[in-house]
Amino acid sequence: MSKNYTIDIEEISPVAFAVPGIRKVCTGDTVAFHNATSGTIKIRMAADDVLKGLEEENFVKVLSDRTSEQFEVLKDSGTHEISVHYSYKDKKKKNKLRTGFAIGASSPKIIIVRPR
Repeated sequence: MSKNYTIDIEEISPVAFAVPGIRKVCTGDTVAFHNATSGTIKIRMAADDVLKGLEEENFVKVLSDRTSEQFEVLKDSGTHEISVHYSYKDKKKKNKLRTGFAIGASSPKIIIVRPR
C-alpha cells in the first residue's frame, strides 16, 4: 500500500529549510514538495529515475511560491540527495533577495527502503 509524504521548503530568514530533512519512503510512494517560500525553488536529483517527473534532462523542477507538486518514487532502495535551490525576497530586510540551498540534515535526502 503506497503512502503520501510531504517535504516543506520553509522560508526562515536568512535561509530556507527542508522539513523534514530526511524522508524514508518505499517504491510506489509519493513525495510532495511544497514551496512555502514567497519565491521560487528548483528541485534537483543527482541520480536518474529516483522520482517520476524528475528523470528528464537536467533532473530539475521549478515550483513557484506557495505551490506543491507530487512525485512517485521509482527506485527500490538507496539514499538519494536532493538539491533544493531557493530564491525569495526577505520582507524582514526590506525585500533583500535571499538565495541558496535549502538546509535539512546537512543536505536533504530521500532514503528508499523495501516495504515490510
